Amino acid sequence: MLDDKKDDIFLSRWINKELSEEELQEFKLHPEYNHYAKMMAGIEALDLKDYDVEKELSGLKSKQQNRIKNKSGLMVKFWPYFAVAASIAIILGIFLFNPNTSFHSNYGEQLAITLPDGSEMVLNAKSTASFNEKKWKENRTLTLKGEAFFIVKKGSKFTVNTDNGKISVLGTQFNVQSQNDFFEITCYEGKVSITHQKNEKILTAGKGYRNIKNTQPKSWDFIDTTPSWLSNTSSFKSIPLKYVFKELEEQYNLQIKTIDIDLETVYTGTFPNNNKDIALKTVFSTLGMEYSISKDGKTVVLE
Repeated sequence: MLDDKKDDIFLSRWINKELSEEELQEFKLHPEYNHYAKMMAGIEALDLKDYDVEKELSGLKSKQQNRIKNKSGLMVKFWPYFAVAASIAIILGIFLFNPNTSFHSNYGEQLAITLPDGSEMVLNAKSTASFNEKKWKENRTLTLKGEAFFIVKKGSKFTVNTDNGKISVLGTQFNVQSQNDFFEITCYEGKVSITHQKNEKILTAGKGYRNIKNTQPKSWDFIDTTPSWLSNTSSFKSIPLKYVFKELEEQYNLQIKTIDIDLETVYTGTFPNNNKDIALKTVFSTLGMEYSISKDGKTVVLE
């Protein structure tokens, strides 16, 4: 566990992504880590203009010096951790006044969030969710881009808005994937109401619904109790290759060059989300394709 003298150093190095894997794991044990991660997620979602941070910070400190001394114990304890993080002090101030709370998962990352009412949300790789925390008690609504699994506490209507459609429940477990023209919902417990293209559909436990642009919506039955990706396995059943390749890219921070490949070819299969070599071999051997990887490990070229 970190001691007080190391806190500022770890925070500064964490912000600049300079921690080793071992140091990062140690820093995640810090009691304030979740607060830092939450703020940084919101900061990364902001579109900010360049300005003289040191100048603005100096002015802010001058104006706020006396007032900060009179704040409650919680505020005095929280802000000193950011004393060495001058480069983001002003940004944090903007974040605190932003009504929306945002979370974003990186390549190959799963991000678990406990929502204000105790409901749970787990983001799959390269996904973003945002909601108004102040209004959450009266309006349990969030916006999702990407894929997430939800365990919703019973209560008022819980709504997930996506670019492809809206999902509403009272209390249930379900998975949503909404990326570009791909829209899929699977219900694991309770009931889910889907509004899509002005049509409404009800899913019960063990039912799935999928719509891909320019194709007929599809429904199916399943027996799984949770999405496979929660166990680090991506699964596909009759899915066009372009979505399989996209998932590989998002799990492993890759670019797959697909010249002369029919990306509408239907694929059924799985690959692990925690072993890149096995994942690539599994997918491409199934397809009978040869491939090579660039020296930096970031580009896959199909041959």
